[in-house]
Amino acid sequence: MDLPLYSLAERDRRWDLARELMDAENVDALVVYGGRDNSGPGEWAPDVFFTNDRPGAIVVFPRADEPLALVRSPAHIGDHLKASACGDAVWIRPENVLVAKHAEGVAEVLHAHGLTRSAVGVLGLEPWPPFHADPLMPYTLWASVLQQLPQLTFKSLDAGFVTRALVQSAEELAVIGHAAAMGEAMAGAMLRAVRPGVSEASVYAAGMAESMRRGAGAPGMSIASGKELVSCGPPAWSYRPQAPRVIEDGDLVLAEISCSYGMRETRQRVAIAVGDIHPELESAAKTARASYEAGLAVLRAGHTFGQVVAAMKQPLQETGGWYAHPLVHAVNPCGPVCGSGARLGLLPETARYGLLAEQPTIGSDLPLSRGMTFVLAPTCAYGRRLAGLGGTVVVGEDAPIELNTITTHLMRSN
Repeated sequence: MDLPLYSLAERDRRWDLARELMDAENVDALVVYGGRDNSGPGEWAPDVFFTNDRPGAIVVFPRADEPLALVRSPAHIGDHLKASACGDAVWIRPENVLVAKHAEGVAEVLHAHGLTRSAVGVLGLEPWPPFHADPLMPYTLWASVLQQLPQLTFKSLDAGFVTRALVQSAEELAVIGHAAAMGEAMAGAMLRAVRPGVSEASVYAAGMAESMRRGAGAPGMSIASGKELVSCGPPAWSYRPQAPRVIEDGDLVLAEISCSYGMRETRQRVAIAVGDIHPELESAAKTARASYEAGLAVLRAGHTFGQVVAAMKQPLQETGGWYAHPLVHAVNPCGPVCGSGARLGLLPETARYGLLAEQPTIGSDLPLSRGMTFVLAPTCAYGRRLAGLGGTVVVGEDAPIELNTITTHLMRSN
């Protein structure tokens, strides 16, 4: 199988993007916090954006030089050595890989490049919705850097990075397309596994096994099943000691799956009807499809993210439905996200909770550009019966490009 790969031209494009960002913000370097080691799909991995290497580094990128990767342990060096020996696309020279992922390492690298009195841009000081409500840069780490370099000034550049990185190159779109194909295969395996008497864990295992068999990077899944669903999150048996639920005739199996390849991510929302489901679930799925189509109609260059959100809300507002999850959000990287949780408070049982607040829409003013990727995955609920569907879509030249097909409709088990 011919797999899409990144060339040195893609490396140079990304490094040029960083330098353009530094020029625009009048800073002399970037400090990029890449989160924890093996951070999973591309929810937060800007270090990999610049290194094309194992996640979990702090990247220091002087404007006048090449980026340096500060890694946690010698194991990263071993991975880098192996990649070089195998002829993999290694972007960071060995001289620029340091086992120094700590405040002292950041300070020493900035000092070595004469940047102790400079303005430095930082990625990692802002929230990264919808998956990270708080900044990922540890307070103690950054506070220690500033203590060691008291004449350093810094500026958070997360928003500027997101705006620039959202527009995918041709090479990135090929990688994203491959990730979407793995997501399709994952959903197909789940569909084949669903039948009465099978547990949620078996369906989960079928999807995850298929994605891993195809080489997906850190696939993920939320899953729920039943005749009444008000949400879909990590399976309860993954965090609470209890047996996985056994699927019954008349159930709806609802899942959100993610696949990544080359740290480019796609997401799909799966809905599988097991036999005849309740009419309200059928109606919810129909409205979710209408919301998906409304989003497609507006997902055009020149429109804003807020216009897509407004269009996708309309079918739910017209039918009295509510939604528990964001109808749409950006991906590669994440950032702009539709608000969620509207009208959940109409359920009488929610009156007992201490505080129920709707999450607001973030990034409404973002202008859409060709090559941006979004997850259109609307849910609709009538009372306690919720259904959803959708997949990953690219803003195209004249029309949006749907990367998924089977998950954008209600599926039915045989």
